[in-house]
Amino acid sequence: MYTPTLLRSSLLATALLVPLLAPAPLAGQGFGTVLTQTNAPAGNEVSVSLRLPNGNLLPFGSYATGGAGTGGGLGSQGALAESGDGRLVFAVDAGSNEVTMFRRLFGVFLWRLDREGTGGTQPTSVAAHGRLVYVLNAGSDTVRGFRRRGADLAPIPGAVYGLSQAGAAAAQVGFSPDGAFLVVTERATNRIGVFRVLPNGTLGAGNFQPSAGPTPFGFQFRGDGTLVVSDAAGGAAGASVASSYRILPNGTLQVVSGAVPTNQAAACWIAIPRGGEFAYTTNTADGTLSGFSLDDAGALRLLDPSGVTGDLGAAARPIDFEFTRNGRLLYVLDSGADEIRAFLRTNDGGLVPLATRVTLADGAAGLLAR
Repeated sequence: MYTPTLLRSSLLATALLVPLLAPAPLAGQGFGTVLTQTNAPAGNEVSVSLRLPNGNLLPFGSYATGGAGTGGGLGSQGALAESGDGRLVFAVDAGSNEVTMFRRLFGVFLWRLDREGTGGTQPTSVAAHGRLVYVLNAGSDTVRGFRRRGADLAPIPGAVYGLSQAGAAAAQVGFSPDGAFLVVTERATNRIGVFRVLPNGTLGAGNFQPSAGPTPFGFQFRGDGTLVVSDAAGGAAGASVASSYRILPNGTLQVVSGAVPTNQAAACWIAIPRGGEFAYTTNTADGTLSGFSLDDAGALRLLDPSGVTGDLGAAARPIDFEFTRNGRLLYVLDSGADEIRAFLRTNDGGLVPLATRVTLADGAAGLLAR
């Protein structure tokens, strides 16, 4: 934990050092951070890397959650989440069945505020909207709700909800942009669950519907409510797809684009840059990224016939990834080499690799980019 004197000294040192290390910035790109979590069984930590204006990363510091990780892949999207204003960061502690809340200070420091049990086993994904926080307990096939009250996370009485069945192998929980719905993907059942969020923060009955593609995994919403889902197809070679949906007022999923091929294997994570004209998958088994155009109606079209818009190499195993707020820089957690990789997105949706790399602990999970 930083003392005030050490905090001021560290900030001063950073302020003096950064101008010496930063080459010419990308247009409109300031400083920022990239966060991952170590997921270590002996003590989970959130690792912070300082992002320079040219996209390069510098390891900055690590902050203990107070809980434990599993030491292995979580098989989920959303192991880290943040509040809408970016001031709060939430991390799952899958090894100790907890969730931790941090306050972000000066953009790069994390101050632990609270840690709570999730009321289930193996929490792997967390989502926040307003004062509500929901956690997916993948081991016990439930979602659990909390309400943020100042520096505390308070469990919402009775807000524990079962998934469609035991052994659902759920991969992610997330809110729609307006906070009206909570969505969960289930890999083992090929279903997507939609819960209405009630005014008191509890949920209505889950509406579990067939996915347009097999093995729905990660997802992200565009600002207009379009839901884009990666479908891993059980990891079969060349068989992964991506699908897009609208959520109707009654919670029913309306398919816009069903099962658009990536021509790659194990498409598991989704990222949509600012502007919402494109969507991308990480193809874990092939070490590649697939890009799609995303039109106003929410329809997907593969950018490259091969499905390879970005290539990390045959030994790479890309999992979590996210764009910075302006949508130009993309950071990818490569679980094969245990490092963060980076790409610059071009105006036509192409991805240009950057040389920067940051080494991570084996088993690291989750990624936030700002």
